[in-house]
Amino acid sequence: MLFYSCANADVLEFAQVSDTHYTLENTVLDRYLYFLSLSLKKQNPDFVVFLGDNVDKSKEENVIGFMRAIHSINTPYYIVLGKNDAHKLSGIEKDIYLDIVTTFNRNQREKDKYYYFKPNSKFICVVLDDNPDFAPSKHGEIPDEQIEWLDKLLTKYPNKLFLIFHHSPLVPPRVEYKLSMINTEKYSAMLQKHDNVLLISSGHYHQEATQTDERGVRHISAPAFKDIPHSYQMIKIIYDEKTLKSPKDIEVIVTKVKV
Repeated sequence: MLFYSCANADVLEFAQVSDTHYTLENTVLDRYLYFLSLSLKKQNPDFVVFLGDNVDKSKEENVIGFMRAIHSINTPYYIVLGKNDAHKLSGIEKDIYLDIVTTFNRNQREKDKYYYFKPNSKFICVVLDDNPDFAPSKHGEIPDEQIEWLDKLLTKYPNKLFLIFHHSPLVPPRVEYKLSMINTEKYSAMLQKHDNVLLISSGHYHQEATQTDERGVRHISAPAFKDIPHSYQMIKIIYDEKTLKSPKDIEVIVTKVKV
C-alpha cells in the first residue's frame, strides 16, 4: 500500500470503475481496459473497486474475458456484483461467477457475495450484493441478511470509518423509478443508527454525481466505463487521524478520469 503525507493530513485514495459491460466481441472496450490498467499504474491508488455490471451478458466466457482484461492491474482490486453479472434464470449462477473471480483475483480468495476489507488501520471497506439470485432486475435490494451483518460490523468497529460499495445507489443521481433501489426502509434505518459511515458508492445509472445527506454521508454515483469517453473516478479522502471526530470532518475529493 502507498500512503501519502499532505500538510499534516493523511490521505486514502482509491479508484472506482463501473458498468464496463464487457463482452468478448467488443474489442474496442478490451483495448480501453488495457488503457485503464496503464492509467491506474500512473495514478497508483491504494485500491480499485469495480462497481458491477462488469459484463454485459451473464456468460462464463465474458466473465473470464473481463478478468483477463483487468488482470494486469497491479493495485489491489475488488469486484462488486451487478444486475448483468450473474443470475440463475438466464445466465451463470453467482457461485460460478465468483469461482472465476477468485481464480484470477488474489485479493478475493473467498467466494463471498458480500465481504469487507481493510485498506489501512482507519478505514473498513464493505462490498454488498443488492442483486437477486434468480433473475436479473433493474431494481436493487439489500437483503435482510446483509443489513444485519453490516449492522453488527458497524457496531463492532465504532472507531473505524466505513466505505460501502454496491451496484444500485441508495440515493440515486436522478429520479428514475425503473432503476431505483426497492425496500430501502430497513437499510436506511440501520444506517441511521451509526455515525461511522463516510460514503456509499454505486453505479447502475451510468451518471456521475456526488450528494451529501443530512448525516454527512456522501453518496457517489459513478459514470459507465463502457460509454465514451471511457472514464472512471478517483476518490481522495483527506483526514487528520489525531483530530478526527466525525465523517463530516473529512474532505472527499471526487475526480473524473478519462483513459
